[in-house]
Amino acid sequence: MAGYDDFAEIYDAWVQSVPLTKHNQAFYVAEYLKTAGTVVELGVGNGRIALEAVRQGKAVIGVDSSTVMLAQCRQRAEAAGMAETVTLIHADIRDFVLPEPAELIALPFHTIGHLVTTDDKCRVVRQVFDQLAARGRFLLDHFVFNPARARELDRAPRLRAEYTSATTGRDVLLWETSVFDVNEQTMRLFAWTDELEEDGSLAQRRYRRLTFSWLHTDQMRAIIEEAGFVIEHAYGYYDRRPLKDDSPEQVWVARKP
Repeated sequence: MAGYDDFAEIYDAWVQSVPLTKHNQAFYVAEYLKTAGTVVELGVGNGRIALEAVRQGKAVIGVDSSTVMLAQCRQRAEAAGMAETVTLIHADIRDFVLPEPAELIALPFHTIGHLVTTDDKCRVVRQVFDQLAARGRFLLDHFVFNPARARELDRAPRLRAEYTSATTGRDVLLWETSVFDVNEQTMRLFAWTDELEEDGSLAQRRYRRLTFSWLHTDQMRAIIEEAGFVIEHAYGYYDRRPLKDDSPEQVWVARKP
């Protein structure tokens, strides 16, 4: 996700403020570890999930279109002495090509939502199908859209995190707001940081923007099946509870015949 170049600096604070990131990390790492063959993570980012699997002994190939996030991932792998067991590929996830078919390809943490159009979502799922070995598995997740929650969040500024800048040592406030278009199933996300002087005055403010989209569960199921996959499991959260209408997440496990 090239748009994440601008988010790289705040990404850790961003994900740490979301409780589900601990749960999705544990889910994906467990799936990576039990896979005998090649494991690929699309949208690998700074390696939050992949490097934990590598630390536990599983080699992972990571694909991302953000050079900045890939650089962070590479630096972390090198610092941890794991550079030889993680392979990083700079590519668009819609047309990535692997050196050999994989046994598992994962698209974690709502990453499919960064592909705004339905055509692009279908394209990445078809590409995953093409890059998998026979009987290979595809894992992905997405949030379940909640209209009431969207109305609550629409255009409402919210303090997401507080942290200290590693560069300047100043206190930083991380804010966000979203503008929803329910008919188009899209949202524009605005995130900004306020870096503060010791006296509380504003030293610097910086804005970042992303466009995101969502799929309802029936739409997701259709895209996965139309690509040729057989759906093995549809979970409503990372603890593998069944997917229901009121589930907060949709977590899919599909297999290539």
